[in-house]
Amino acid sequence: MTILLSLLGPYRTTLGKTLPGAIPSGLGNLPLVAACCIGLWSQAAWAAVEDAVVMVEGCSGVCVDPAGLVLTARHCDLPATVTVRFKDRAVSAQRVYVSHEAEGPVVYDCEGDGYPCLPIAATAPRVGERVWSCGYPHLNGRRELRWASGAVLRWSTFEYAGGAFNGNVVRFATAPGWSGGPLLNAKAEVCGLLNSSDRSTSVFISWAAVRQAYATVRQQLEQERPVNDGRATLYVFGSMTCSPCRQFQQNYANNATFCRQLESRFSVEFVDVDKQVELTSRFGVTEVPTFIIPDVVRITGYRGPDDLLVRLGIQPEIAARPPPLRDAGPDPVESAPPQTDGEAERPATVESPVIDPLATEPPAPTVPNEPPVATSPEITDRLDRLSGLVQTGVSIATWLGVGGMTGGAGGLILGGLALWRTLRRRRSPKPARDPPAKVTPPPIVTVDSPPPPQAIVPETRFAPYERDTFAEAFAWAETELVRKYPGAVSTLETLKGLIHQFLSAKGVKPTK
Repeated sequence: MTILLSLLGPYRTTLGKTLPGAIPSGLGNLPLVAACCIGLWSQAAWAAVEDAVVMVEGCSGVCVDPAGLVLTARHCDLPATVTVRFKDRAVSAQRVYVSHEAEGPVVYDCEGDGYPCLPIAATAPRVGERVWSCGYPHLNGRRELRWASGAVLRWSTFEYAGGAFNGNVVRFATAPGWSGGPLLNAKAEVCGLLNSSDRSTSVFISWAAVRQAYATVRQQLEQERPVNDGRATLYVFGSMTCSPCRQFQQNYANNATFCRQLESRFSVEFVDVDKQVELTSRFGVTEVPTFIIPDVVRITGYRGPDDLLVRLGIQPEIAARPPPLRDAGPDPVESAPPQTDGEAERPATVESPVIDPLATEPPAPTVPNEPPVATSPEITDRLDRLSGLVQTGVSIATWLGVGGMTGGAGGLILGGLALWRTLRRRRSPKPARDPPAKVTPPPIVTVDSPPPPQAIVPETRFAPYERDTFAEAFAWAETELVRKYPGAVSTLETLKGLIHQFLSAKGVKPTK
């Protein structure tokens, strides 16, 4: 009860003045105390409603899940990606569900988690039950939160856009811009979405269609994102004014292989340093982009998907390898002919280096001056011996003939000369014969395997912190203006359109 008293001070209502006097008076005032507690609970509940009701482009909507699931009406005809404006922030959202009927709920999924929300009602509203609705209508060029309440008149089927849908008719009127706003029961639970209105009544999409849309999307999210999958969280700190940050977001959105490799190991969470200042300060981030896995790794800068995957340890680094050496076949070994006893020792032949046939021209064929005669070593020896015998015979015949004519003196002289020539011829070494030149084809150089593919790493340089001061100031001013004057949204959209038109005329592509 002390807690209740401490909470009643800020409201400064009759409830706050009555409750302190009712508590000491005893059991007789218990109904009054109970009524005061119910009133206090109602004020807190309606404050939560104001936080959960949002602006979805030109319509209204309501957040029904902390994960950022926002419901609005199909007839608003919104694009697949919209900007959802909460009471304290504006976020981007993707369309994840569209009703199959002519009119029904449309569900958008906002980036991140932890949004204020309202639950879906467990039952449909009964005829005669009092209900409430709130939204952001266009009034006098501004959009401000407005409330309305009344009783449920009837349930019916309505024809719309060539089809039909089920809905509830309530006794109060709304205004343009309120479409998609929630219908609430006394427990501040969502039981419908605004479709249309006239001067005295309004038509809301049925509770059954709203509940079916939420259940379908929630089941899809549970299948796609399991609660306990064991993956670590990869925080990506960036800014919309940072070029490498935008490049990473484009690669993550368009490169399916890169996205699948990251999500197989980590749960990726984007952090805008300009909007989530508290989380940025807690991790001590001073440069963007920065990739952080708590207590594991911290990476600053982005140089492409392959470099990031290597630095995160998802894929191995491709080291630079030298080009492979080409294998050359061994030189053929020529067999030298056997030496005879009378042949002298031949000088050692020097092998000429093998010239790469790929780098130089092929050698011209050698044309011999004389036709080669193939003779074996044994035939050559026999011819030498026969020539020696013939010379010896001629010498003996000459010696005998001259000796007979001169009476012995001339024979002695000729015999001595013949003996001296024979001894001299045997002592003189025979000239060595070079073996015939053997023409061999040039060696063929082969490569067993081609070189492996080389990794191309672009040299991307990034600034420590890329900021556009004017763009940052304009974004802050835009947020503050919308927060203080919600009706100025259309004026801001017109101003941004004129700025984009000017930049396009200058040849500058405006950022989204």
